[in-house]
Amino acid sequence: MTASAAMMASAGISAVGSIASVRSQQAAANRNAYRLETESKMAKLAALQEENARNEIAKNEIANNLAFQSIAGYADNSISFLNINKQVETTRTKDIADIRLMGKSVQNKYQSQLFENKARTDALTFGGYASAIASLTNGYGNYKYYKT
Repeated sequence: MTASAAMMASAGISAVGSIASVRSQQAAANRNAYRLETESKMAKLAALQEENARNEIAKNEIANNLAFQSIAGYADNSISFLNINKQVETTRTKDIADIRLMGKSVQNKYQSQLFENKARTDALTFGGYASAIASLTNGYGNYKYYKT
């Protein structure tokens, strides 16, 4: 084997290594994207469960108020009784707004991470293939130069 053939073979092996590295990094990025998507869905579900739990708490508070009112002898149109239930509803509404806001914040975090992951993958892919092409071009140039 001549030196020029060895240089060409070395360039080919280097290019294959670069391509294998790109594919490995792409697979890792795809696994990371899948993990982020799964965590995003789980966070969305957790926020929905929290909202449902808060609604249930409010319903229980109003039911307890009704039960207390029925044994205490308050009229069901009593201003204080209506005000208590209004406060329960107002608090519930504010709590649910906060839960939704936190849910959106978490979703934005995951979407940002997915975007960054995709950008990183695209850069790695381009850089890896560019490196493989550069290696082959350099190897071919050395082969032609040293062949004579």
